[in-house]
Amino acid sequence: MKRMIMAVVGTMVICISGCAASLPPHEELTRAVKKSLDATGFNYSLKSRITDLSLPKQDANTAANAKGLKYLGAGLDIVRGFSVNMDGAIDMTAKKSEVLYDLQYNKDNVDVSIKLPLLIDYNAQTIYMGTSFLNTVLDFVAPRAPETRGKLIKINIGELLKEGVASTPELAKLIDGNRFSAKDMDLFNTVFKTVLLKAVTKLNDSSCIDQPLTGQDKKAGVTRHIQVALGHNDSVAVVVDIIDGVAQALFQEGAINKKEYAVLLTLTDKQMLDGLADQFTLTMANDVGIGHTGHIGYWATRLSVADTKGEYRIGVETVSTFDGYNAPRFSITPEAGKVVDFKEVLAAVAAATAQDKEDAAQPDGEVPDDDSCTPEEPAPSGAGSML
Repeated sequence: MKRMIMAVVGTMVICISGCAASLPPHEELTRAVKKSLDATGFNYSLKSRITDLSLPKQDANTAANAKGLKYLGAGLDIVRGFSVNMDGAIDMTAKKSEVLYDLQYNKDNVDVSIKLPLLIDYNAQTIYMGTSFLNTVLDFVAPRAPETRGKLIKINIGELLKEGVASTPELAKLIDGNRFSAKDMDLFNTVFKTVLLKAVTKLNDSSCIDQPLTGQDKKAGVTRHIQVALGHNDSVAVVVDIIDGVAQALFQEGAINKKEYAVLLTLTDKQMLDGLADQFTLTMANDVGIGHTGHIGYWATRLSVADTKGEYRIGVETVSTFDGYNAPRFSITPEAGKVVDFKEVLAAVAAATAQDKEDAAQPDGEVPDDDSCTPEEPAPSGAGSML
C-alpha cells in the first residue's frame, strides 16, 4: 500500500513539474528568442517570395489609351516569378559571417539563378567574393585578367576606399573605413538583439497561440509551434518600434549621421502613419518553431498590405530556418589559397579599357585602290607576263 501511495505521489510530482515547466506561449516565445540571440553563432537559410500582387483592372478604353499598361501584366508576372534566397552563417566569436545570395526566377518553364557568395572577415576588414556571376563579364571586359574561376576575389575595405577616394573624394563621406570592423559587428549585433527582443516582449499575450505540431515540425525536431497573428495596429507598432529603436541606438553610438537618422525617423512619423492607416491596412502572421534545445528552429512570416478600397494588394512570405547554434559551419574557405586580390582584377580591367581607348584613337589604315598601283618598270611581255 505504501509503495502504491509513493508511486501515485511520484506521478503527481512529475505531472506538476511538467505543467510548471510549460510556459505560456508569449513567455515561451520570448525566452526562445533571447536564447537564440544570445548564441555565439548559427547557420540560417532564408527564402522570400511574393505570394500575392494585384492592381486594379483597367477598363477597355483606359487600357487602349495607356501605352504602358499593355506591358504591366507581363511585368507583374515576372515579379511574381522571382524569389530571394540566402544561406549563411554568423560567428560572433571569430567575427566573421558568410552568405550565399541566390536570386531565382522560376516561371513558365524558365529557370534562372544568379548566385553571389560573400564572406566578411571583420577582424581583417576584408570581404571575399565569389565570382560565379562575374566570370562572363570579366572574360568579355578583360580577357587577360587573372583567372577567377573557382577562386575568391579578396577585397580589403581600407584599400578599396583608398583607391575609390583617390578618384571620388565624396566616397569617404558615404562609407566609413571602419564600417566592417569587429567593433561595428558587435555594435550592430547588440542593437539588433536589444531591439528585436524588446519588440517581441511588447507583443500582446493574446496574439501568441499554441498550434498542434505538424509532421514537418516533428521531423525537424520542433517541440513547440507558436503562431503570432498581428492586426494592422499591432503590425505597425512592431515595425515602428524596430525602425525607431535601431535608428536611435545607431545614432547614439555614432554609427549613422544626423541626416541618416532623420531619414529613418520619417518612416516612423506618427502623422504620416495615421494618414496611411486611412488608405492601407497591414497584417502580419508568424509561425515560430522552437526546438528541444529552446532555440528558434524556424520563423515564417506572411506580410500582407492592401488598400482600403480593395484595389491594390501585395503579399510577401519569408521563411527562415536556423541551426548550428554556438557551432556555425562555414563553406567559404579562403585559407585554401584559391584567392585573387581585387587590385589585380582592377588593374587588368583598367589596362583593357586603356587599350580600347588607344585603339579607338588610331586612324583607320587606308587601303590603296587597285587602279592607282602602277609598276615602276614595264612588265615584261611574252608568255611569262602576269598581265
